[in-house]
Amino acid sequence: MSDNTAALLDRIKSKKAKVCVVGLGYVGVPLAVASAQAGFGVVGVDVEKEKVAMINKGICYVEDAYSEKHLPDLVRAGFIKATESLPEGATSSDIVIVCVPTPLDAKGEPDLSFLRSVAKGLSKNLAGFKLVIVESTSFPGTTKDIFQPLLERDGRKPERDFALVYSPERIDYGNARFGVRNIPKVVGGINEDSTRLGAEFYKTILDAPVITVGSPSVAEATKMLENIFRYVNIALVNELAVLHETLGVDFVEAINAAATKPFGFMAHYPGPGVGGHCIPKDPFYLVFKAKQAGFALRLVSASKAVNKMMPIHTIDRLAKALKAGKKSLAHATVVVWGLAYKGEVKDTRRSPSLELLKLLKQSRANIRVFDPYVSNVTVGSKVYDSGRSEFESVRDADALIIATAHSAFRSVDLSKIKSLMRDSPILFDTRNIRTRRECEQAGFTYLATGRP
Repeated sequence: MSDNTAALLDRIKSKKAKVCVVGLGYVGVPLAVASAQAGFGVVGVDVEKEKVAMINKGICYVEDAYSEKHLPDLVRAGFIKATESLPEGATSSDIVIVCVPTPLDAKGEPDLSFLRSVAKGLSKNLAGFKLVIVESTSFPGTTKDIFQPLLERDGRKPERDFALVYSPERIDYGNARFGVRNIPKVVGGINEDSTRLGAEFYKTILDAPVITVGSPSVAEATKMLENIFRYVNIALVNELAVLHETLGVDFVEAINAAATKPFGFMAHYPGPGVGGHCIPKDPFYLVFKAKQAGFALRLVSASKAVNKMMPIHTIDRLAKALKAGKKSLAHATVVVWGLAYKGEVKDTRRSPSLELLKLLKQSRANIRVFDPYVSNVTVGSKVYDSGRSEFESVRDADALIIATAHSAFRSVDLSKIKSLMRDSPILFDTRNIRTRRECEQAGFTYLATGRP
């Protein structure tokens, strides 16, 4: 172990190290809170003035119960502050955690501009020996082949100036059961000392196992595997759901039955598409890297086609049901309940609901929306404002699509909803949160993804 590593290890164990979190989003804010709650002084860095101002006022703008509970007190006590200046944050810190976005560009390829910018900025502000941790999602080789060379641009050297680790974020946005502190952490450093420092830091701030791997690339591959696993399996059940609708078989019931097997099966459920900040995006980081290596990820490409088909399938099925009732989608009033990509959150990034709205508009339907968490969304040039209530939204409507599994939609009085709608209304439950029996007893024509 080098002298620099030993000194920083001691500062971590004694909680004297200072932590800089770059990127104050759904990953960075909980990490800042966990670090501060463990006893470290924390400075957060973000380019958005509004976020910096809100953090410094103790206002938590991410949907995370843990952060909402502890951030105000930690800011008041001086454990957390925020700045727009990367040099200010990095220079004063011993540990820098990078949590900036890694989106896809207009061509659907990785956009590492934020990550590159931070690496270049850090290379000029590595005063003293620092542990640099990258949490931003990317393909294997990013930390070693892209981030590290940028850190070294101004003559910086590993072991002398920095230790470098990749540790993939695993935040499940809006999950009340699993938060930053109780999700196991994977850590892979560019050398043994880096891995040792990264592991010790996370052990200090988390109440979860820390798993060390042999390199940053293995840790990056871990993240890719986790999210591609979900993406491909969602595509599998989506395709099988469409088949079983045609066969007249309740596929959701089949999934629930299969889930009773205590080994060899993990339940995934069909829906109107795939949304969120990770699952629809991350697999295509590896697709890009595979193309560079001359390898086609055929299963991921096939999964993309299936998942993108689901909003189209949903609207097509609705149109056929309306036609069977001697109505036309072009003249029908259709209500979409749920704009967020999943239940109990306000996040609409890549939400299937947005594609449903686009398709409904193309079909010339009259559209209304309601979401208890989201006030409005913009699709193309059209702004859709959420109604004031479930009941207001459905008045004189022909069809209702449940597109998000908000708990409020699980308990609303369907008989009252039906009484406000036009004759022979359709309820299309794309999330399978209401039963056929209760929908039909209320007087609806019932449709559900994966159910005939």
